[in-house]
Amino acid sequence: MRIDFVEPKAWKFIWAAAALVVLVIVGSTGGKVWQLRQQRVVLEQQLAAMNAQQMQRLAQAPESPQDNPRAASEAAARRLLQRDWNRLYDAIETPALAKVRLVQLTMDAGSGQVVLEYELESMAQAAVVTRALNDASGQAGVWRLERVDKSSQGGGVVETDRFRAVLQGVIE
Repeated sequence: MRIDFVEPKAWKFIWAAAALVVLVIVGSTGGKVWQLRQQRVVLEQQLAAMNAQQMQRLAQAPESPQDNPRAASEAAARRLLQRDWNRLYDAIETPALAKVRLVQLTMDAGSGQVVLEYELESMAQAAVVTRALNDASGQAGVWRLERVDKSSQGGGVVETDRFRAVLQGVIE
């Protein structure tokens, strides 16, 4: 008895189709992985360039000095104590200003700016006061007449025949 086995040909087709499907899946996945790797390389290059730019900016930026607030305060106090405020008071108390009344004295110790407000009897006295202050100050300061206003009493309700002169100067 002789048995003849015939090879089934259908299974070859099924295995070939399965192999083809697996190859397609592996190929598409490999392609996606390759694209992602390329994108990662590009992003790493951009990150390295941005880090280099940041480091360059930081290297070019001036370093902020380490300020010691106590030392700065001591230096400012020393500078203010060395300022000769007697020149200001000598100029204000000059006998040429005996006929006018000092209403307000405002000074900024840091910059030496001084603002004086005088009450005057006439507009002509404004020039006299400015000249008297400049003569009394000498080279210590220069006084400038900022404005002359009509004086008022009681919050601006009652007008008087007096004037207010505002002078500004710097004492060194």
